[in-house]
Amino acid sequence: MGRKDEINGIKLSSLMLLSLFIDEWNIFSVPMISIFMERSLNFGTDYLGIITGATVGGAAFGSILGGVLTDRAGRRKVFLFNVILFAVSSVMSALSPNVLYLSIFRFLAGIPAGSDIANVYSYIMESVEPGKREVTGSYNTLMATLAILGINTAVILLAISGSTSYYIWKIILLLPVFPSIALLSYYRHIPESTAWKRRKHTYTDFFRKLRGSTVTWHTSLYSWLSGIASGIEVGTFAFFIPYIILRFGVPGLLYERLVIIGIYMIGVPAGYLGPRLLPMLGMRRVGYTGFSMSLSGLILSGISLIMHFFILLPAAMMIFVWGNHWNNQPIITSQALTAGTEFRGKATGFSNFLYMLPSFLTITVFPLMFSRIGIGYSTLVIALASLFGIVITLKLFHEVYGYTGDMLPEI
Repeated sequence: MGRKDEINGIKLSSLMLLSLFIDEWNIFSVPMISIFMERSLNFGTDYLGIITGATVGGAAFGSILGGVLTDRAGRRKVFLFNVILFAVSSVMSALSPNVLYLSIFRFLAGIPAGSDIANVYSYIMESVEPGKREVTGSYNTLMATLAILGINTAVILLAISGSTSYYIWKIILLLPVFPSIALLSYYRHIPESTAWKRRKHTYTDFFRKLRGSTVTWHTSLYSWLSGIASGIEVGTFAFFIPYIILRFGVPGLLYERLVIIGIYMIGVPAGYLGPRLLPMLGMRRVGYTGFSMSLSGLILSGISLIMHFFILLPAAMMIFVWGNHWNNQPIITSQALTAGTEFRGKATGFSNFLYMLPSFLTITVFPLMFSRIGIGYSTLVIALASLFGIVITLKLFHEVYGYTGDMLPEI
């Protein structure tokens, strides 16, 4: 790879990571500002799950749609579609007059968030050299942390300025318009992937080809099953950390947000170090270490909540956040890495669908569950997903860092 291509690859990777940042802002914005929506729109626990899950449901649908379009229409066209839909859905969400419209437009906002995963990872795997593309793809959790920290910092600034709950949640949902405009301004400089060729392969063709390669088959099974486990973690405990903090003894909005920021700040070193350590640890070790940490964090959090020993809760949550960052990093990255160029969008989209679908279902169920048996016991139940993730990673996943089997002669 020449020096010019390397510089172009770095620039393209930066744009793709910015696009992932917008994805994560859309996914995590409602969980971070749900308390302001409750106050402004006057809805209860049942609607909390529906509104929070709407974006994730849209992302699940968008993952399948984006996978098909990415392989059929090309990476560049789908990138433009996603960015425009990001901006439109943000504006419509902010203008929502009631819960019904908000749920509809948050579902719409989720579609490009899911579609973008299939497209962005196709771009990364086809534009960055082997050994580095795995690192770039694994920065997805760092983008999530930066989005979460950005949302909560904006909440603090808006609260200090005297904004009411009504304006806080609307402005937070509107903010992704600005990075979307930035990506649009660079669109004419973004090339089509040189590896992409117009093909009409279906998901049936993709599943049939999977069995032809042991590496691709085992990696896909790992990505699907561990994605379900990590998705359950995210769709329950991770999404409701702010809600839990706001319910347990932290006085005042400013202190609440500072505690939330303090907990999620651990995601910065976790999101940065995981990818940087891949050449030393490998993707498999990062994966099962992450699930082990999230299991420990969930058990400790559950016990702290049950015993009302809240002083340990932030530390337990930080252990969980670090673990969830690490167990999540190899899931989509490994699938996109080992998939052939002709099926890369579909493969990545399907893996993200299986990650998002349990998140969507559990987001809706978790508030009902902790209203019945309590947040502490609900958290302990969720720990079973982390245990499942450990088993899947150890039994199915073979190391694929540095994989070059997708580098076809025609690329």
